[in-house]
Amino acid sequence: MKRNLIIGSIISAFFLYLALRGIDWSLLWRVLGRTRLVYLLPAVAAGLFSHYFRSYRWRFMLLQIKPIPTSRLFAATMIGFMANNLLPARLGEIVRAYALGSREQISRTASFATIVYERIIDVFSLLVLLWILLIKVPGPEWMRKTAVWLLAANVLLMVAMLAMERYRGLVTRVVEKVVRPLRKTTQERIHQATRGYLGGLSGMTRVKTLIPIALTSILVWGFAMLGIYLCFAALDIHVPTIATVALVVLVAMGSMIPSAPAFLGTTQYACVVGLGLFGIGKSEALAYSILYHALQFVPVTALGFYYLSKSKLRLREISRR
Repeated sequence: MKRNLIIGSIISAFFLYLALRGIDWSLLWRVLGRTRLVYLLPAVAAGLFSHYFRSYRWRFMLLQIKPIPTSRLFAATMIGFMANNLLPARLGEIVRAYALGSREQISRTASFATIVYERIIDVFSLLVLLWILLIKVPGPEWMRKTAVWLLAANVLLMVAMLAMERYRGLVTRVVEKVVRPLRKTTQERIHQATRGYLGGLSGMTRVKTLIPIALTSILVWGFAMLGIYLCFAALDIHVPTIATVALVVLVAMGSMIPSAPAFLGTTQYACVVGLGLFGIGKSEALAYSILYHALQFVPVTALGFYYLSKSKLRLREISRR
């Protein structure tokens, strides 16, 4: 974990340098000083609703494993996102699977498989939004190239997961041959993890779940964009509505880059680049990123710690495992 933290911190420092270079600090503080507090609570609520519908969507992905109430999935989601805010290398995704598996007595690898599936759905959703953005706004060439590479990588990952789900027996036999030289106890642990992971993929091809997953994804990203819009209103920044699409895509893409905890640096630079497409200066854009980042970080981290304390789990112990 230390190596991940060091590498992530270097990457974050680089993007933070790009975001801070040439900033007019007096203008930045003036922009933050005009914050209209009436918009802050609705902006926080919009972000939490996005996470709630993410949890509701996750329920459909887990149906083949075990029906779990949305309230419990929301708790695990908040624990995972809290961990993403505090740990490097997106370890919160593993923490989320561990927290759910421990509480619900299901395979943690099965839970993690559904999270991988969820991320595939998210990337496809973001690609749709990115193509809409590129149609409406003449973006830089790197955005188009990124969209193509993301699409190719996501399709390959989806095909690989579908193949694993379709040919479970073959996957199991291959794993058996690979682990044969290992100790018996290690073999059994790997076999158990493999069975759990394959079990987590069982709901990928069910039409009954694909439709609600697709519909709920609209709510997940719709509320995320609403939170971004309300932050615009809070700082009295006037941009076209399509700017909310630009920011939700670029901030999400920034979160895919290995970075320090809380996506520090990548979030700031994403906001500067995204708002720059609409003529907003760096100082004003950076002020926006500070407010938006705080409204994302503080409530999610606080809720995550609340649910973690209720679950009687320890973040350090989960991270070690």
